[in-house]
Amino acid sequence: MSTWNKHYHWKTKGCTPWAKNHITEATVGKSVTVGTSGHVTVERLSSFEGDVELGNRKGKLITIYDCAITYAWTGASDDGTEANGTITFPEVSHEIEDEGDEYRFETEMSTKSSAATNQLYEAVRKELAPSLRPVFHAFRQNLIDAHAKDLGHDDPASTSGAATPVAAPAAVTATPSAAGASKASKASVSTSSSDVRVSSELAISIADLWDLLTNPSRIPMWTRAPAQFEAKSDAEFALFGGNVTGKVVSVDAPKQLIQKWRTPQFPEGHYGTLAVNLTEGGDSTKLELVLSGAPSGDEEVVEKNLETYYIRGLKSMG
Repeated sequence: MSTWNKHYHWKTKGCTPWAKNHITEATVGKSVTVGTSGHVTVERLSSFEGDVELGNRKGKLITIYDCAITYAWTGASDDGTEANGTITFPEVSHEIEDEGDEYRFETEMSTKSSAATNQLYEAVRKELAPSLRPVFHAFRQNLIDAHAKDLGHDDPASTSGAATPVAAPAAVTATPSAAGASKASKASVSTSSSDVRVSSELAISIADLWDLLTNPSRIPMWTRAPAQFEAKSDAEFALFGGNVTGKVVSVDAPKQLIQKWRTPQFPEGHYGTLAVNLTEGGDSTKLELVLSGAPSGDEEVVEKNLETYYIRGLKSMG
């Protein structure tokens, strides 16, 4: 029987056993020809660590998964020489899909090295292991197709990654106007009485950090998605492939940027106010993000968004 958890407007279904079975069926047995009659094959799934969940928050499906997967491979050359080893994908997760990254793999050969076994191992590294990637890229949609109805969701198209903005690979087109915030939706939105705050010390000058946050040609370096941005009052912006949108309220370069800010999880027409504060220290700059006016009940989601997509994104640049 499936395990269910409820929290406010949040409902999840544990899908780890299904995921392990699905991935096993989709990958084990894959084979690549080597030479005339040789081959290398995914023999079995030897390790599956991690959790897989599908959630439904306020009518939006949310996939949450982070797994490490290891396979055993075997092979035989034209002359009958045999070899074996492992293929490991250390991170199969919704974040890889959100950020538009490629799945990384590690390979090993357990058999003693020789000309014949090395030829087999080369086929594993260059052909067999990469052939598994499409299965992982399709996993999110397969998870949704298999379990969306169990969460009372009849429109699988309305999805997200984790409860975070999804970095879409498509170029930004028309973006919702933040001016729409003045055209309040008919339904009243209950907002949080407390601000959401995240901060971090970054080993970078205040001028360089400001440029990373406001220069549209440099923003994609840490958001890994197209960006539309201009650091001037009343300029509309779109980040993370259009999944964070809003309007610049005020600019005090290079110390503070105030924005009307929203994600697709916010009620239609609702914007919070995001203050981006920079304070230069001796050999680092403190970045503080303060969001006021988040929808009530969304504080934890917003905090995770800011930490994951802004702070971690900038830190990932080294």
